[in-house]
Amino acid sequence: MEKEVILEEYSRKRSKAISLFKKYGIVVLFLAPFMICFILFFLYPFFYGIWISLTNFKLEAPGVETWNDFRWYKFLFDKTSQPLLFESFWRAVGHTIIFSIIMIPLAVLVPLFLAILINSKPVGYKVFRCLIYMPSIIPLTAAGSIFTLLFLPEQTSGLLATLFPNFGPKEWFLESMFTFNIGDFTVDVAWAWIPIFLMCFWGGWGSNFIILSAGLQNVPKSLYEAADIDGCSKLKKTLKVTIPGIKGQLVLCLFTTIIGYLGLYGQNYVLVTGGPINPALSSMPGGGKTSTIIYFIQDIVANNTNFKATLYGLGAAASIVFAIIVGIISGIQMYCTRDRKTGNKISEEFKSWKALN
Repeated sequence: MEKEVILEEYSRKRSKAISLFKKYGIVVLFLAPFMICFILFFLYPFFYGIWISLTNFKLEAPGVETWNDFRWYKFLFDKTSQPLLFESFWRAVGHTIIFSIIMIPLAVLVPLFLAILINSKPVGYKVFRCLIYMPSIIPLTAAGSIFTLLFLPEQTSGLLATLFPNFGPKEWFLESMFTFNIGDFTVDVAWAWIPIFLMCFWGGWGSNFIILSAGLQNVPKSLYEAADIDGCSKLKKTLKVTIPGIKGQLVLCLFTTIIGYLGLYGQNYVLVTGGPINPALSSMPGGGKTSTIIYFIQDIVANNTNFKATLYGLGAAASIVFAIIVGIISGIQMYCTRDRKTGNKISEEFKSWKALN
């Protein structure tokens, strides 16, 4: 009798295990490659970077780090510790945020306008759709070569300088546009920001255009028909039907665009290598007039030989600060674009309207 009870219990446990495996085993099997890569290439580097930013890490002697009493963070936030390093970092932060404020709305609104225009299917719309997306498939280095040739000075056969001799500065990549003061900072705006901006704008609208175009295909045609019956104009249909219908795609485009342009690096590296150099900060990482936060971090660990042997902890600290800035901005964006619950507000308004009619 006892053996029968044990066998029955074993059979029940085994069938339960098989059932659980059938239910969750396939999911775990498919998730495993991603989770392994996520842990190895994101979680581990992230927490190790935090550790490096809090210690006196040395590349030539890893594993013997000692606590440094937030030394690297003091360099970034305490002006009296390292004035030039402090200024270089916060200039890079300012460059990044100001560029993003100007660029992000255009990088979403212009593709939205183009997507709505192409969705109306004018003559040759398939050709225009290909032309709009084509810049996105051009490699960054090739696009950089194109814009470098466009903005070179006349003596080196720059196309714009040859066609329009009196347009813009003689040296787009070396001269300053204007300067102004904000407190103790002297803001030096370089002409090089214009080719960087144009290159980002030209090469970056294609992805958002494709996402928004796909979203427009899913807006129910019945809503447009109802709007036509109600006598809505094209502008009202766009604002009341089209935009709400692709809200999910708009939020996605906004989120990815914010992340992308806060991490600006490739364009200013290819065109001007973070320059032109600010003379007062020439010995500092990220001392160029077009340097961004990512360029500041990269300059510490790759280009600036005066610092890379000793300041890996500073690069890690700057990376953590950058991650916090991106997280805060992205959080604000997600909060502002969240779906708002109305509760019974709409039903109550309908009851009031029905009572009056």
